[in-house]
Amino acid sequence: MTDRKEISSRGIAQQSGLDVFSSITTYNGEYMNWGNAFDYGTQLGSDTEYATTAADPHTDALINSPASTIGRWYRYRTSGAPYTNIVAPLSASGAFVFFGQKTGGLPSYSGMYQKLSLISGNEYQVEIQGAIGADAGTLYIKTYRPNGDSFTETSSASITYPLSNTSTALATSTFTAETANDIIQLYFTTESTSSVAVPVSSISIKEKQEYLVPVYATDKWGNDHKVLRRNSGNIISDD
Repeated sequence: MTDRKEISSRGIAQQSGLDVFSSITTYNGEYMNWGNAFDYGTQLGSDTEYATTAADPHTDALINSPASTIGRWYRYRTSGAPYTNIVAPLSASGAFVFFGQKTGGLPSYSGMYQKLSLISGNEYQVEIQGAIGADAGTLYIKTYRPNGDSFTETSSASITYPLSNTSTALATSTFTAETANDIIQLYFTTESTSSVAVPVSSISIKEKQEYLVPVYATDKWGNDHKVLRRNSGNIISDD
């Protein structure tokens, strides 16, 4: 006669599919090139720079000064009306430095961006580590996907300066790669009428990974054992 018992008297599963699993989500790998400012030294000051006065300076830079090489930084800045002329980001002393000033009511934007190498359809987490600084303003972190002749935003996060040792200096967001070459962009703006500068120490992009692990419990004798489910209509052994 066929043995239909699910679990032996010793608690061993006798049928497949009885294990109970828990899902664990982690973010692994590194998909950001030159995200550590200390490693990048002063190179950012020599990277491609684009000046703009367009209605949307952020996508204008992506369109008219395209990130043609994967893994390289490109910079942009506002250069006059209807904005304040400002300096493009630089790197020095272990930080990416963004600049800002609002003169005569005209805002400014100082930004940088990079074309990524991703797996389309996978989810990623962006993590930005700010650094202590006394100046005030907001750093925005966004990702974009190409959309014909333009770009569509796929995620957004921000860090508000100034930062101190009591601040939350870490900004995170997630996005799903819609192409293999989505873009990450960071830019800074401020309400200050004086020239200000804020630092970022690192930028990281990791891939979401999910694992299934068996669920364990402890019996009355302190022994660990797997948690098993019972199939309706079947018999648990009483041997």
